[in-house]
Amino acid sequence: MRANNNDIEKIAANIGLPKWKIARIKDHLFYKSHKKDNGVGRFDADPDMADAWERLIEGKNIKSNDIDLLNHEFFESRFEGIFKTNYRTAHDKTIESGRVWFPPKGEE
Repeated sequence: MRANNNDIEKIAANIGLPKWKIARIKDHLFYKSHKKDNGVGRFDADPDMADAWERLIEGKNIKSNDIDLLNHEFFESRFEGIFKTNYRTAHDKTIESGRVWFPPKGEE
């Protein structure tokens, strides 16, 4: 995911969001270091997120919760950035705001 230079443009075209928004989400998910519960660093790899990201790139079989993922991560990145907080606080506030993401179960 980190090495893909075409994903931002493809996702933006496939779902109609601006490229800058997708770029911010990608930066948050794959590049930025976060103050996590167990130290500072990037997020661990998550197969469900990777699958969602691939569906968004391919533009087929996109699920509503793939869009939920983008909304969740965008809000979380903004909260973390604006309030200079740790990941756990940003994540909890994102959930409280109603921007919840659940990976698809049994739909694959």
